Amino acid sequence: MEQAARRAKLQELYELAQGSEEFEGGVTVDEGTEALIVGDWAIFAVDDLGDLALSFHLDSHPLAVARLTRFLVQHEVPFVLHESFTIDDDDRIVFESDAGSDLCDSK
Repeated sequence: MEQAARRAKLQELYELAQGSEEFEGGVTVDEGTEALIVGDWAIFAVDDLGDLALSFHLDSHPLAVARLTRFLVQHEVPFVLHESFTIDDDDRIVFESDAGSDLCDSK
């Protein structure tokens, strides 16, 4: 998928998210990674297949997760769930596959 199409897909979701309580903590665009960041607990990005991929922080509150996913379904926003992530000591995002089993063991 072309970069412009990826950005357009994220921009559409960004506009839909404005003023919505389901996007707890607000939504910001991270131009460097071409992602939407929801508060400090969720990330949207467009994957290699062109699907909107949603990842949750390992410690995300289950109610916040449920509210956000329900919002997406109600607004007919197609998405795929991606692996969980955490934030390392240097404030970098670390996905479960990058950390291996250490991520689950450290919880």
